[in-house]
Amino acid sequence: MPKKNRTLQRLRRRLVYWGARLAQALVLLLPFDAAITLGGWLGRLAFAVLRRQRGMTLEHLAIAFGQEKKEAERRDIARQVFINAGRDAAEIMLFPRWSDEQLRQRIRFDNPEPIVQASRSGNGLVILGGHFGNWELLGAYGVRILGMNAGVIARRLSNPHLDHLINGYRRNVGLKVFLRGEPVRGFFRHLTRGGTLAILNDQDVRKIDGIFVDFFGRPAHTPTGPAELILRSGAVWFLAVMKRSDDGRRHELLCQGPLPIPEGEDHAARVRCLTEEYVRRLEDIIRRYPDQWMWMHNRWEKRSQQ
Repeated sequence: MPKKNRTLQRLRRRLVYWGARLAQALVLLLPFDAAITLGGWLGRLAFAVLRRQRGMTLEHLAIAFGQEKKEAERRDIARQVFINAGRDAAEIMLFPRWSDEQLRQRIRFDNPEPIVQASRSGNGLVILGGHFGNWELLGAYGVRILGMNAGVIARRLSNPHLDHLINGYRRNVGLKVFLRGEPVRGFFRHLTRGGTLAILNDQDVRKIDGIFVDFFGRPAHTPTGPAELILRSGAVWFLAVMKRSDDGRRHELLCQGPLPIPEGEDHAARVRCLTEEYVRRLEDIIRRYPDQWMWMHNRWEKRSQQ
């Protein structure tokens, strides 16, 4: 890249970062509910003005629900996706103010015993989630309320300033952050020593090994790393997501597990079976609450290039 373009890129990244910090400073002046409401209205505005992202969301909803839901209904879902994304952003900006009391008041978890016992068993625990609801709150709740020794595998953001900011929030709540591309021994050691590891595995990530698994009736390229990790480490695994309430201000932690570990001598078949089980269970949740998943991402992109 020419030096001039690199300079412009660095300038843009700094402007985005300082714009985000300014927005955060304003949000932190507001009461919690007012900040979340503002985030929702900004999400509604984004749906109106971001034509490309709106178009991608509607296109992907048509792929998933074209035979089940009318166009007007899919458009309502798409608008709500943006509204919820705005609320998520506001809550992330409020991270410096999320006390244990706030987490307990705003997040309902009806049956924590199975996952808490698994996290304390010493065998290692893998929590597979998705870009559903406010996934950042999962880590905070797990560490500060459930007392987990938890880490996350995170993608490095292209903007290093935002990357430092977001991962700083994660570390401040007590999470260990393992970045993709770093040596696997770090998070593997954490897991085999009885730690908990959370992974979002519902996107087609470039340059990561995977297999095609049916997702809403179409083959979707899905990373197999989490299944490999579970099988090779002997960890137990759960599926967990954070569902936003109808009023937009609270959450319910939906958790399934411990989930079955495929048996047999064919390792590749076991990896496929576990990956398919994860995708099937996540799809069932998304079907029930389609406005809470990030439909902007092209889940079927790699398929379309073949």
